Amino acid sequence: MQFEPGAADQHIADLARAAARDHLTPRAARTDAGIFPRENIAALGQLGLLGIKIDPTFGGLDGSNLAYVLAIRELAGACASTTVTVAVTNMVADMIARFGTDEQKQRHLAKLVSGEYLAGSFALSEPSAGSDAASLQTRAERRGDDWVLNGNKLWITSGDVAGVTLVMAKTDANKGSRGITAFLTEPGMPGFSVGRHEDKLGLLGSSTVSLAFEDVVVPDSARLGALGQGFEVAMTALDGGRCGIGAQAIGMGYTALRETSRILTARAARDKALGTEQNALFRLADMALRLDAAWLLVQRAAWLRDQGKKMTKEAAMAKVAATEAANFACQTAMQLAGPDAFDAGSTIARVWRDVRVSRIYEGTSEIQRLVIARSLAAGL
Repeated sequence: MQFEPGAADQHIADLARAAARDHLTPRAARTDAGIFPRENIAALGQLGLLGIKIDPTFGGLDGSNLAYVLAIRELAGACASTTVTVAVTNMVADMIARFGTDEQKQRHLAKLVSGEYLAGSFALSEPSAGSDAASLQTRAERRGDDWVLNGNKLWITSGDVAGVTLVMAKTDANKGSRGITAFLTEPGMPGFSVGRHEDKLGLLGSSTVSLAFEDVVVPDSARLGALGQGFEVAMTALDGGRCGIGAQAIGMGYTALRETSRILTARAARDKALGTEQNALFRLADMALRLDAAWLLVQRAAWLRDQGKKMTKEAAMAKVAATEAANFACQTAMQLAGPDAFDAGSTIARVWRDVRVSRIYEGTSEIQRLVIARSLAAGL
């Protein structure tokens, strides 16, 4: 098992690091004020970072899953709000590349990857279907050559700015998860509307909205994958997405670690005089230990996906370990940095707010533990 990135992987990581330095970091405070990062998206689209695993024919980088998590970690360390948009766009592009028809790929991939579409969005969660994705209530009924969608989605990243939205809907209420089908919807379709914007604790530059579908007519050509394959599409997306969320969290955690180390170094003489220096250094070491261990789990999950191996359990392990390690790091950073971190404009305060949701979205830590336990019970 080899996690050392090859030359192609390292090139993508270097691209992301340079983009983070040149574009995301200078605009991070502005984005955190609630401004959607259009300039960042345009810059990342020019570099191919909105389609890291997509074929170069469509402007992508044809990267591995390991390259993807390396890039996401770099971007998230600079601006998590931008990175959420990037990650979901990559996820939608990946699903179209994997399950889409040639026509769907031609219609959407180049626009997603270039940034012509500001984003892609993934509409699975509903008022009564968060952790239990199979219980969703949005319906799609067949009418001739079309489908008619009715239902509501909640907590949809970039739902108001996306050029294409991947929507999961029930096409057969009697088949449980096997009765779910995926559809590609576009803005401007009659009956498709954006609801309220969530007023969030963190990720303030990332748009999170509700979506409503009222008799939205979708042609059968916009169905992604086979009839009843939607749950497979969703779970495939989430396995990869959980690697991405883990990488996002680790990126924020390392930023907290670096900022805390810088602050402790600057006040080392005072802490030594107070007799608190060793305690602070031990806690800094704990931050690094947890982050490094979790990062290895993220890389393992990405590597397994690159090998075409089943990695649902490993993706769950990666997400829960990474997000909890990063939350520990950011919380500890707040405590160690004290007044230096409590200022609303501080980098530590920003990552502390941004990282908290990582334990909730794309499957809570509790759900990840359930996935892990069930996999163990099944002998996987």
